[in-house]
Amino acid sequence: MIENYIDFIYTTLLMAWGGSCVGIGLIAIPFIFNHMKSPTEASYMTSKILKRQDILIRVIAISMLALFYYKSKLTYSYQHIEWVVYVVVLHCYIFGKIISKRLWIFREKIETFDAPAGNDPQRSQFRRWHIAGRVLYTGQIIGVVALLYLHAFGL
Repeated sequence: MIENYIDFIYTTLLMAWGGSCVGIGLIAIPFIFNHMKSPTEASYMTSKILKRQDILIRVIAISMLALFYYKSKLTYSYQHIEWVVYVVVLHCYIFGKIISKRLWIFREKIETFDAPAGNDPQRSQFRRWHIAGRVLYTGQIIGVVALLYLHAFGL
């Protein structure tokens, strides 16, 4: 009986995590950058959104750790794979936050993104770190989808 509640809560948390990553990262942020007048304004807007998402993901990650404790009492065949994937997703999230902090430092130094980058070394460093952050964000999405897949089909 308790297994049904654990499954429901676990699935809901995974869907909230993955849905927020897909909704914000693949839909909202590109929309904001395409429709705002200034890339600098769009950058500040997306930063505010990502900070709110960060709070949500922290709550979800901690809640999932508690659920994993209860799930560890159950016997199912994909338990170890699930733990490995969850740890990978957490690492993508944590390293993504480290890169995000570095991007904030660069953004404060750059001040405006409205002018073309040219040969500005700070802008090129910002771009490289931003690509690394996007790769980790994509890793979160892929990892959460893998967790949903494992949960739904119970390999």
